[in-house]
Amino acid sequence: MTVAKVSVPCDFGVENLYDEFHGNVTVEFKDSTSMKASSLILSWNSEVFTHLFKELRQGTVELKDFSKEAAVILLESLYSGDIVVERSHFREIYKISHAFKVEWLSEKCTAAFTEFCESSSQDFNDMEFLFNEAVYSDCTLKCGKLMEIVVTTFSKFEKMPEMFVGPYLTKYFTRIKPAALNQLLEICCGQFIPVLRAVKEHLQTDGIAKTVHTILSNKDVVKCMVGESQLYDEMYGMMLKQLNDKNMNAEDLELLMNLNRAVRNQGST
Repeated sequence: MTVAKVSVPCDFGVENLYDEFHGNVTVEFKDSTSMKASSLILSWNSEVFTHLFKELRQGTVELKDFSKEAAVILLESLYSGDIVVERSHFREIYKISHAFKVEWLSEKCTAAFTEFCESSSQDFNDMEFLFNEAVYSDCTLKCGKLMEIVVTTFSKFEKMPEMFVGPYLTKYFTRIKPAALNQLLEICCGQFIPVLRAVKEHLQTDGIAKTVHTILSNKDVVKCMVGESQLYDEMYGMMLKQLNDKNMNAEDLELLMNLNRAVRNQGST
């Protein structure tokens, strides 16, 4: 007789996780504690666990790269076939679902994140959390799904450049990565004045950083500057002053020349 293969997620009974009678492998946590679990149930949910137990013959699994809370939630979800994804543990759960390739859990996290975005209060702290989670996923986990959700959702919100993009740039100006910066510019939907004001504020205090290069090399931003002659003149004057003060390197000088040329060309078309 052929036994049907189990389809996950499946409710195996979370109470069985806490009954050592069913546990044949040891799971070790970050705080040096441990618990027993069933290699069969873990393997049904994850090909990574299958590889560890069946091919490598390991009897112990270390989950020390994750918080104990996230590790226990993972185990409970694999036993129960369900999970309630909350903001407080979202990053750790999403990370651990990717690490062990638990596809249904990753999908649950993505669905929860979509709900977080759609129900956003649209205040700065809320949007900062969402954007930073998307940046982490994009840059660390090499998964761009969350950033796609953020860009699509944020682009629908009114006054997004003023409410979020400008203040976010001001806070993270020297730390933001180019990929994340380009996503911020996309969220602006062509409304770059708050971005240019953030650049101006940075030029006043810290000079020309890589972020300045990325922003002022963007063709859409340059187009916006053509219609903001006063703001452009102020920024250009600040960069000229740095040139006169000999605080400008060859790349900065090239940026200044290219910017001037691009703005003039846009203005003449």
